[in-house]
Amino acid sequence: MVVRVKVCGITREEDAGVALELGAKKLGFILYEKSPRKIGFNDIRKIKTKFSLNVDQMVAVQVEPTIDSLKGMIDFGFGFYQLHFSHNYPREQIEKWAELAGVDNLWLAPRLPVGTNFPEDLLPFAQTFLIDAYSKDQFGGTGEPSDWYGFLKWKNKYSSKSWILAGGLSSENIQEALSKTQANLIDVNSGVEISPGIKDRVKINEFFAKIS
Repeated sequence: MVVRVKVCGITREEDAGVALELGAKKLGFILYEKSPRKIGFNDIRKIKTKFSLNVDQMVAVQVEPTIDSLKGMIDFGFGFYQLHFSHNYPREQIEKWAELAGVDNLWLAPRLPVGTNFPEDLLPFAQTFLIDAYSKDQFGGTGEPSDWYGFLKWKNKYSSKSWILAGGLSSENIQEALSKTQANLIDVNSGVEISPGIKDRVKINEFFAKIS
């Protein structure tokens, strides 16, 4: 099984370079103001230029964006829009995201409490869904594993959709995670860091070595 990797929380050119060199298919840029991994458009532009990134390699990450905020991301020119939100967030707002970004370009990442069924009413709004660890206080970036059992169940039940596994993935648990979830799209962030937003070349190397 070929596993494709997105390295998220990119804030430095050198980290982007290492991730791409080792085979990352996509880079995630966090625009959320409260994130310790936040990066601005100017710094993203420098990374984009340095590595001649195409839009398919660039993922904008935001939490419950306003319509104007999403329009700004679209105008900048990302390929995909990974949007985190509370599981009961108004569906009319999510429908507007889908209309703006396009169903194929939208990655929806609902914050699902443990034991919650996947909300089927989200399925029409996106082709891709990202499952991260649940925290009542944070949207992603917790370093904790997500619901692997739920991921496999939803991936099999809604097999026409693409499913991305996130949440505390590292070289120590990635092989077990892949075995238990059968994920072929994964998102790594804190598990390859020295500190928030600062990636570790050794950890990234070890991570990719485990999935090659």
